[in-house]
Amino acid sequence: MAALMLIAAAVALLVAPGAAICLAVGTRWRDAVAAGPALTLAVVAVGTTVTAAVDVRWGPVSAGVALVVALLGAVAFGIAARVAGRVPDRVADRRAGRSGEGDGDDDEPRGRGPGPTLADLVVVVVLAAVPTVQILLATRGLTAIPQGWDAIFHGGATRFIAETGRAGVADLAPVGQPANENYFYPDTYHALAALLVGLPGGVPPGALNAVSAATGTVFVLGAAVLTGRLCGGSRLAAGAAALVAASAWAFPYLPLGRGPVLPFALGIAVIPGLVLLGDHLAARRPWLVGHGLLLGAGMAGAWSVHPSVALAAAVPLAAQAAAGVLAAPAARPRLVVAGAFALAGAIAAPYVVWSVSMVSSSTTGALAEFSWPREMSVWRAVAGVLDLGPIAVASVGIAVAVLVGLGSAVADPARRRPLAAPVVALAVYGGLYVLAAAVEGDWVRTFTGFWWDDYYRFASLLVLPSAVLAGAGVRALVPRGSLRRPAARGGIAVAVVLGLVVASGHVVLAEHLRVWGYGDGPAVTAQERVVLDALDARYEGGSVVNDPFDGTAWVYALHGVPVVFGAPLADDPVAQVGADRMTLYTSFNRYGFDPGVTRVARDLDVRWVVVGTGVVGGPGRPTGFIGLQFNPHLRLVEETTGARLYEVLPVPADHAPLPPPPGIPVEVPPVQPPNTDSPLVAAAPAGPGTSLDGATGP
Repeated sequence: MAALMLIAAAVALLVAPGAAICLAVGTRWRDAVAAGPALTLAVVAVGTTVTAAVDVRWGPVSAGVALVVALLGAVAFGIAARVAGRVPDRVADRRAGRSGEGDGDDDEPRGRGPGPTLADLVVVVVLAAVPTVQILLATRGLTAIPQGWDAIFHGGATRFIAETGRAGVADLAPVGQPANENYFYPDTYHALAALLVGLPGGVPPGALNAVSAATGTVFVLGAAVLTGRLCGGSRLAAGAAALVAASAWAFPYLPLGRGPVLPFALGIAVIPGLVLLGDHLAARRPWLVGHGLLLGAGMAGAWSVHPSVALAAAVPLAAQAAAGVLAAPAARPRLVVAGAFALAGAIAAPYVVWSVSMVSSSTTGALAEFSWPREMSVWRAVAGVLDLGPIAVASVGIAVAVLVGLGSAVADPARRRPLAAPVVALAVYGGLYVLAAAVEGDWVRTFTGFWWDDYYRFASLLVLPSAVLAGAGVRALVPRGSLRRPAARGGIAVAVVLGLVVASGHVVLAEHLRVWGYGDGPAVTAQERVVLDALDARYEGGSVVNDPFDGTAWVYALHGVPVVFGAPLADDPVAQVGADRMTLYTSFNRYGFDPGVTRVARDLDVRWVVVGTGVVGGPGRPTGFIGLQFNPHLRLVEETTGARLYEVLPVPADHAPLPPPPGIPVEVPPVQPPNTDSPLVAAAPAGPGTSLDGATGP
């Protein structure tokens, strides 16, 4: 029950604030639900920026104040627009319905009452809950630790913001890079998750897992609302898109399990709402200025959670702007469309420009140089653009529906403008996927570097245009008009078969997600967790020396126990954590024998050492952790087959240098191996685990 309440709180936290702003401006409730998450992120982004600037703690109170200010601004705009004689979007829809104009719904004749609409709404809501159920199963009721490199940082960053209230984009250095004065990390995701930490079960990993569950839910809802709009109000298309969005392994499940790249996943989930607002501008709908303002704010919110998401969202939005201009009947309407998109860009620009000014040249240089090895042929990558299901049968079902939708987008003149956005997005994301997966060359990173040259991220981006086109494809299979007509039976039968084929992949999703992202290691195993919990029980102050690559840094996110290495090390570890911490990394086993090591340990108030067996990357066991059991100044206080906990005994600061005892390497390597799992370097293979005695291997 606590897990369900935490998920409900996460969904409400993500949707309700932004939806309230949209409603205050004058949008329809369905559009408000779809676009709300992006506006919520915008409120968090601006709120954390302001609180950081004026040195005010970020938390529920300051977040509430930020929301009230945003709501007051939205209400003021809505009132001013009404006074000026402008008609709100929802009022215009009611007038259009009475006059027989507007998009309408082409699945059923008008005037048949609310029954079918309510039933279809229930179907979409149930489908939106499917990712939540899968994540609940995979995380064992939100209790499982997300495994992987990135999750260590995300857990620590969420705990840090909840404890300190520091949530500016330059405030997370103590967690990830304490020696980097120019450290920049988009922290809207963590600031949002930190608001859940005070709830029952909200301490990481609970808060992270709850936001992951909400990520899937809002994505499915947004995809359904967007598809219904782009397909002329078709509830059939909306339901089909929701089914694909809930069933594609590439999103939301892939980024939640691999890495996991949690902020990136949350950012993708808000793209449907942004594209929905963009379609209002391209179609020159009523309340154009209001939609332009909302789109600009939503783009700033997407940028704040992950800049690459905003760049990805710009692809379908650019297609919408171009299609809207081309479809406009005269010069003035064309200027109206262009001006509306320009207004949105002007609203987003201040936050984007400010945040870009915070990014150091080293960050952009890392993006330009990073590259993953290519794992497939070009033709296999091309086929992979439509390979989105967790099993082959589900992928075939999705691919068939998408291809039919593509044909519909070309053949149906009424759908060419609205479906231009998903068609262009599918082509661009697919092209980038092929480049990142199969094409070698430095020039490739010019296009893929913004997304860390990671073809898995492009696979995740492909799900939205695929879901929309699949919905359009299912709608094209069924003749217009009532679904009860005999002529519709054949198309309905095909659509039902495709739906069952697509849904068949759910039988393996939870199991695959658990194995890949929420299993017993590699970051924290069950035996390691026992020692981390024991450390919390024994902790009475000081800091903990830990191997940055074995997942033991999770003790900070779990229990608030400070660690020397809060996240895995990157390509330049000295610039990341400083020379003193790297001294402990390479030489802590010499504590009490080397005065320099002893001094650093005293300066950092080191009182504990924890070593685990999980491995998330790196060059193998750091030299400073080899032979700890032979150091008489360390007392073993807890041990399992997965981890050891040592208490650091006091040593006089002015002790004489002494040779280390047997079992500890005589010399420290003059050059430490690269501390990263980057494919740019040849890190030593770590195998399935690293032994507690320091040897690399099982």
